[in-house]
Amino acid sequence: MESSNTRVKRLSKLLNLNNFEQRDELEEKLENGFNMVQNRTSGLPEKESYDVLLQMAGEAKVFENITGGLLYGLLTEPQNAQKYFSILSLLARDGWFCALCNVNMILFELYPRMRPEVREQIVYFFREAIKSNVPKIDNVLINYLRNANDGSDLKETCALLSAVAGMLNDHHAWLSELKPKASLIPVTLLTFTRFICDLSSFNAFESLRTQMVNVCHWLLTERFVDCAQLGRDLVLALMRVSKIPQFAAIWKQLLYNPNKLGPNINIEELMNRMCPHTFPLYRISVAMQRKLEFIFAKVKPGTHERHLDWFKKQYLSNPEAGSLRSELVRCAIFLSCGEIPQVGQEMKAIFIASMFPQTNSIMEQQWCKLHLLWDWLCYDPANGGHVLIEPAFHVLKHLLHVQPLLANSLVDFMTRMSYELHPQLQQRIITSVTNSFKFLIDHNILGSPSVIFDNPVLQKNVRENFRDTFRGLFRPPQTMQTHSSAGGIVLDR
Repeated sequence: MESSNTRVKRLSKLLNLNNFEQRDELEEKLENGFNMVQNRTSGLPEKESYDVLLQMAGEAKVFENITGGLLYGLLTEPQNAQKYFSILSLLARDGWFCALCNVNMILFELYPRMRPEVREQIVYFFREAIKSNVPKIDNVLINYLRNANDGSDLKETCALLSAVAGMLNDHHAWLSELKPKASLIPVTLLTFTRFICDLSSFNAFESLRTQMVNVCHWLLTERFVDCAQLGRDLVLALMRVSKIPQFAAIWKQLLYNPNKLGPNINIEELMNRMCPHTFPLYRISVAMQRKLEFIFAKVKPGTHERHLDWFKKQYLSNPEAGSLRSELVRCAIFLSCGEIPQVGQEMKAIFIASMFPQTNSIMEQQWCKLHLLWDWLCYDPANGGHVLIEPAFHVLKHLLHVQPLLANSLVDFMTRMSYELHPQLQQRIITSVTNSFKFLIDHNILGSPSVIFDNPVLQKNVRENFRDTFRGLFRPPQTMQTHSSAGGIVLDR
């Protein structure tokens, strides 16, 4: 009993724990590995320590324990960090696979509760790993950057962003040598463009904004093809920062001289491309993703209130949460609905709809709407992406029942965006929205559009503007003709 109490109260060197929290199993595993390393190498110089550990590392399990122990030492003993990193480098016969798996687990499971001094050592590890050109460290850096998207204290978030921006600005040569289509490049662009806007009202973070602008500008000019992996979500990201001079210059090139950025890439071509399903998930932290997946897969409508209240309190209570709500809307569209899709879609609609009333400004609510309807404005049946169309319909259906004013606002926004988003592509965007509704009708998801747009809660002017804009939806079937074009199926105009 005594030993059990002693074990519970033992100080955690990695985490900030209160008196009631027990130490994490992962931390104990890493610490046990460190104790083994210490017992065998205490007092030995670096070269002899390496020789001893190399002899011990013959077994896979022992090698795993040694690797975890050295990593623990690097995080908890800054004065010896260089020694531990050097030995890790020498022992990394597996191409750093074991060490990087441990770092990923630490970032997923421990980072939110991590002590500030340990977080500094995480930054030290990444800096040394980049200088040493550790294989696949760029993929692990993504998981570190993802921790900025958890709605936590703004100073902590900015410390993380500053660390990443500093590393990337200092290592352009390393960025240049990353393999084609490296995921770090678009994920960094997504994350930084969001915070460049969020921090615009905080003078204290102007230097950080400048750092992030410099990173994004370099990525867009030197590795644009990699940024273009985002497809239509690249256009969405650039719209957010379009008034900043460096990004305004990129817009001009995209509009008037796109070949200067990359071959066969322009605004319309980007809008035609769906964003790969992996990238929107990086818009939020791992913990938030897990909670959303649980809500969509396991929670039933009618029992959801406490789950949504907990989520709001945990992640959205900070005034600085800013655009995190629109990020959640975009991410939710791409998440699975579990084993019972109908229930999952309903829960997804309830969750997304709950983001709108929580917004702190009209502009933030507009971004939530745009993130929700973006795939409708870009939809091309020839390119697929039908699964990205359904969530907005379910949100609209839900709002018509519970929040008619928001439903009217969403329909009005859809209509206005079709005209105003990009006048040169006005007809193409109207066709995209029309084809989105056609998909819902053809697959018996919507039935007749009149079920929605003759709904008595829709205001007369909203209904008339919608009918006037999307006339093809309301023509008699025998008068409808289709023609193929570069923009997909176009209804007879």
